[in-house]
Amino acid sequence: MELTFTDTALDHAGLLRCDPEWIESQLADRKAQAVLFAGGDLAMDEHGGPLVMRAKHASRLPLKSPGLIFLGLLDGAPWFAGALEPGVAEKGPDFRQSAIHAPPELASTFGRARSLLMWHREHTFCSNCGEKTVGADAGSRRVCPTCQTEHFPRVNPSVIMLVHAGDKCVLGRQPNWPEGMYSTLAGFMEPGETIDAACAREVAEEVHLKVTSVEYVTSQPWPFPSQLMIGLMAEAEPGELVPDDDLEDARWFTRGEVRTLFNSEIARMMPSHFSIARMLIERWLAAGSD
Repeated sequence: MELTFTDTALDHAGLLRCDPEWIESQLADRKAQAVLFAGGDLAMDEHGGPLVMRAKHASRLPLKSPGLIFLGLLDGAPWFAGALEPGVAEKGPDFRQSAIHAPPELASTFGRARSLLMWHREHTFCSNCGEKTVGADAGSRRVCPTCQTEHFPRVNPSVIMLVHAGDKCVLGRQPNWPEGMYSTLAGFMEPGETIDAACAREVAEEVHLKVTSVEYVTSQPWPFPSQLMIGLMAEAEPGELVPDDDLEDARWFTRGEVRTLFNSEIARMMPSHFSIARMLIERWLAAGSD
């Protein structure tokens, strides 16, 4: 099964979405759908599911700026998204839970919607002159009418790695996590860094180990609000762990201990298809079985 948010069926139509007439034709299409959000989570319909309706009808609802934004074409059908004004519809479950249970192609579409809507919410004003910006190209760009600066959605690259040495791996926990939960290390890349360098720096900062080799595994869009998680296997020199930075604790785990952790209620809270962390751990466990 593919990781959540990685289904590539959605065509972003990058060469067409800047044409206002084309966007209007897509809104008028009877197959056009719109997914609606409330407070950063999916809005809920009367049956308790995500609020999805014909785009034409959604465009008439009270929506936050910039109104409906274009997401792309899914099996030829146009998809849009919008953030509802307070009180229009009930807020659904936490977005993570909604995404876990959504079909892969819809989870990816909903993830793109959330990332773009959060970007619009957080970039209302021009970073160049401070004036209010307006949406353009059906929501894929914002423009400052005063200084003409163009603003585009940004994706924040992050490294997420399973640190291992011999027959043990490193898992850590943050203080706000549920009791007993441990996972892989992760952190944002910084300007001027390669992926390998970011991995080595984060491991050194979080547990004070030296990374000796880095292997790329896969990547995953992560709409919380808009990261690209770069999954890595990081071999390190064995040594004493010193939890630091944002970690409350970090430990060396044997494969048997990791399997015990996977069989706990904490591990079952997140299915294996939801995050790179679980995939990396399962990859390491499988290598031990070989």
